[in-house]
Amino acid sequence: MEKRSCYKCQKNKTNGKGRNIYFRYQDMQIRIFKVGGLCVSCAKTEWIENFEKNAQEFVNIFKGKPKVDWRRYHESFAMKHFDNMEERFYDLLLDIRILSHQAEGNWEIVADGPIGLNPRAYMSYLFFTSKQDVIEFACLEYSNTMYGWEIRHIDKVISKKDII
Repeated sequence: MEKRSCYKCQKNKTNGKGRNIYFRYQDMQIRIFKVGGLCVSCAKTEWIENFEKNAQEFVNIFKGKPKVDWRRYHESFAMKHFDNMEERFYDLLLDIRILSHQAEGNWEIVADGPIGLNPRAYMSYLFFTSKQDVIEFACLEYSNTMYGWEIRHIDKVISKKDII
């Protein structure tokens, strides 16, 4: 396969294939999807710049463990003036594994109905990976609502493929 220059730095070579890459940032393990035309170095740099611009004020990192300041998040995004920024923030929380696309083993907030109340990014439903985060988020976002809600831990998901 022919290698091409990175479209950002024009120096490093890339094979044009997208893939997951892993690296450490402030002792935290990061997993991101690197697009094909971008070299690994530029992908890391781009992620770090994005994190520092869109999430650093909401995420504290201590000994490699990220901790979201949900109160600050709630105060900043409650009025929904920054929807586009909020979705970028969720992308970063996916990268540092605060949120997940996978239901099994994770947490969700469900209102009477049942209606899922978890965050969504780009129309995708997201799940919390920790009990403490889902509780903090639910209390700040939904404590003053008139409807009932509960937090559920999803133990097992059986897919259509597993059944048929």
